[in-house]
Amino acid sequence: MKHLLTLALALTLPAASAVSIKHERGTLTLPAPAKRVIALEYSFLDTLIALGVQPVGGALGLQGGDRGAPTYLKALTRAVPAVGSRAQPNLEAMLALKPDLILSDAFVHTSLYPNLARLAPTAAFQSRRGSYEYLQQQVLDIGALVGRSDVARRLVDDQARLVQKARAFANKKAPPVVMAVATEQTLTLHSSESFVGSLIEKLGRKNAVKPQGTTTQYEVGLEALVALNPATLVVFTGADEKPIVREWAKNPLWNKISAVQRGRVFEFDRDLWTRARGPIALKTMLAQTIDSGLLADKAPSAAFAFKKN
Repeated sequence: MKHLLTLALALTLPAASAVSIKHERGTLTLPAPAKRVIALEYSFLDTLIALGVQPVGGALGLQGGDRGAPTYLKALTRAVPAVGSRAQPNLEAMLALKPDLILSDAFVHTSLYPNLARLAPTAAFQSRRGSYEYLQQQVLDIGALVGRSDVARRLVDDQARLVQKARAFANKKAPPVVMAVATEQTLTLHSSESFVGSLIEKLGRKNAVKPQGTTTQYEVGLEALVALNPATLVVFTGADEKPIVREWAKNPLWNKISAVQRGRVFEFDRDLWTRARGPIALKTMLAQTIDSGLLADKAPSAAFAFKKN
């Protein structure tokens, strides 16, 4: 009688719905929404937390020269077990966590993808090389994979409203902007098809940098930057580094750049701006585009003014 009651109850319960999404390596179909998710990029961790899903593992380690998660994300992922770094995920640690979904970066984990897919169903997204619009679709796809499509849609809709509010601050007559990541050795331009490069255009400022073929981000030297002669320059730097632009600022060529002459050189935290890219980070980023004066084409406020030393 007990077995019959259990069978009858099971027959009356709705079956878990299969989930299917397209990603960079094809189509991924899960028999039911994933519950044990490992995220190998910071944008995935940000998105899962925004969706209300606790990752069972994340690429939070410092191997391979990784700088670690942005400060805001460290506070949100203290309870998430590290499974190596983004560049060097630990397959054994991942296997031990018994994931039913792995979120991988299509650019970083290209050669590793077959091994990841043998561990668990794996979706590959262009996190590091994706545009703003691509990242919004990524939120919807991840939401579908974890059974939170309604929450994902609300997140995307909320972001769209925030973007529209920010656009109201944009000076439509402002000249194009150049956005670049400055490390201790290099300056990398972010084109109109990169995440931050496409975001600034979404917010009403034109990006002077276009892709080079399929390359959305590429390095330049001081001479090339001077030749580009941006009227507004945004550099993304790490607080614990001495970026190359500090040295460049001592060179007479630096003063020939229009942005320098106009007093329109801005400095933002690259850990937040170029390594997060999720819904939680985006709220802070949008607020900073307004507070800094960047959208209005005003001289940067003190917190976002370029530091020469």
